[in-house]
Amino acid sequence: MQNNHLYTINDSESLTLWRFPKQADDSPLQAWDTADKLLAEYVLSNIAEKDRLNSALIVNDNFGAVTCHLNQISPSVFTDSKVSELATTKNIELNNLAPVKIETDTEALKNYPLVLVKLPKNLDFLQFILQQAHQSQFQDVEIIAVAKATDINKSVVKLFNRYFENVEVSLAKRKSRTIKASGKQKSPYTSFQAWQKWQHNELDIYNASNVFSRSSLDLGASFLLDYIPNTANKDVIDLACGNGILGLSILKTQTPNSVIFSDESHMAIDSVTKNLNSNGFENSNIKISTIWQDCLTETEDESADIIICNPPFHQQKTITDHIALQMFNDAQRVLRKGGELRLVGNQHLGYFQKLLTIFDDVKVLATNDKFVIISATKN
Repeated sequence: MQNNHLYTINDSESLTLWRFPKQADDSPLQAWDTADKLLAEYVLSNIAEKDRLNSALIVNDNFGAVTCHLNQISPSVFTDSKVSELATTKNIELNNLAPVKIETDTEALKNYPLVLVKLPKNLDFLQFILQQAHQSQFQDVEIIAVAKATDINKSVVKLFNRYFENVEVSLAKRKSRTIKASGKQKSPYTSFQAWQKWQHNELDIYNASNVFSRSSLDLGASFLLDYIPNTANKDVIDLACGNGILGLSILKTQTPNSVIFSDESHMAIDSVTKNLNSNGFENSNIKISTIWQDCLTETEDESADIIICNPPFHQQKTITDHIALQMFNDAQRVLRKGGELRLVGNQHLGYFQKLLTIFDDVKVLATNDKFVIISATKN
């Protein structure tokens, strides 16, 4: 049987790498792709200056493959994802490698002369990375980015040209390409805004660049807003909160005892914090907190009465239900007896049947052409 978790560096050196959470031994899903390996190999073969190598920042390294491969140069890592942070840390420990500095403050993108980027799927996030790098304290900052060849299109190259004068795109190698960018443009021509703002029900909603549905209200969330349960005097969790629209709407229209906003995206948590302040909830008598965590792994057992959720069904570009299943199981653990998980999902995902294996009482409250609203109660 092929070992899909053995990452070969050369004939005498290899790593064992896993996604997070760790999948089954026979899982076909790998913790890296050819683009990750190409980036690491390119850096070691083409960057000669030791000081520059030792001041590298790796961005968007999904499961830590690039970080582990380049561990010898002691890189730092910037991630928006809690899962990515956990995966990188676990894979470093598994392979007995040296710990690395992990950055989550977006200002860190301005503080390194060499920025190594695994291109994100979200082009707004990519443009934000380029904008921050363009504002680097280092005039000679250099960007080396990588992606599958099919993902480096004219729109992507145009973004690099907007911020940097010298942009070189490599030929394809193992179906991946690199982009090398240097020489800051004096005045980038762009209307890009790091924060996008829209309004809903008299709430100002600010969205950072890597937040889901940052340009408008998500259709699933919009449907769930019509079926928010009564939260009076209850302890509420907005799970996979994104910009926080569900929890913010509860704060505006109801009187819960507490609301926790939870997401694995640090930019989502930053957005919630900004939205709480901009809408005047920072001085509320309701207990309000935010947690950057993987699902509800850091939340106490039997500590909530109501959990509302619009769960994701992608991990990077992989369609998967394991994130939703982890959320459902975590919710069952965190809810008190009689507590309710109320969620929205695409009908084709089959959440109802999955919830029946975890909760005692599961009901469909509403459906439309695309979505279903489900209530799952812990008896």
